[in-house]
Amino acid sequence: MNRIWALLFGDGLVLTTEDFGIQGSLPLHPELLDWLAKDFMEHDWDIQYLLKKIMLSATYQQSSEITPELKSADPENKLLARASRFRMTGEMIRDYMLTTSGLLNPEIGGPSVKPYQPEDLWAETTSGVNRRVSTKYVQDTGDKLYRRSLYTLWKRTLPPPSMTIFDAPTRDFCEVRRQKTNTPLQALALQNDEQILEAARVLAQKMVTENQDEAQLIQNVFQRIIVCQPKEKELKVLTQYFTDATRTFKNNKENAIKLLKQRAYKNANTDP
Repeated sequence: MNRIWALLFGDGLVLTTEDFGIQGSLPLHPELLDWLAKDFMEHDWDIQYLLKKIMLSATYQQSSEITPELKSADPENKLLARASRFRMTGEMIRDYMLTTSGLLNPEIGGPSVKPYQPEDLWAETTSGVNRRVSTKYVQDTGDKLYRRSLYTLWKRTLPPPSMTIFDAPTRDFCEVRRQKTNTPLQALALQNDEQILEAARVLAQKMVTENQDEAQLIQNVFQRIIVCQPKEKELKVLTQYFTDATRTFKNNKENAIKLLKQRAYKNANTDP
């Protein structure tokens, strides 16, 4: 129960989700934790029921905006008077990006899959002495490229780089609570990773075929990804960026076409 709470709120009701012993922290709201655990058991350990119950609560649906009074009274938000801000995991980031672009393959179950990965990466870490050990990463095709990150093949000596960049554990040992970092490499991955560029292209091509004007297009893309309407300042910045990028690519059509060739998903018949 505590781990599911941490998944939804960033922190568990017991902050040390990996340690319920005497060296761990005490629960912030013990009665709530007990009640949720009991309610979960009485509803046949139904996780879908539990998630729905929490997500429909007033606590979960609060704004993350903070007032000076709240910041002074409860800087760590232990009383849950506002929505906590926290980072998604590497797996969530990839799955969310695939979902918003409409690429996600929702199939449940089955063997592991091999999505995009830099070429010859496996050869760097395998000597090739043991012929039974594969040194070549054979990328999958079709819908397998867009399976949820849960199904991505995991090589212990070389985990998927796109997840390692976003603090996914190595799986050498059990890690209940992940570290959270903010690095330049993460920003570069979000701008240049081939699967993200492909998803951006697919989303853009779907949106421009809907015959929206420029302002409407920008607002709809923003809402689809951020799940709220852009503020006036945000809209102004994005509109300027959109205008500059459009001008740049119109003056250099070869670069636009090159960008549209990112990865396997078919191109729509749109103006590059």
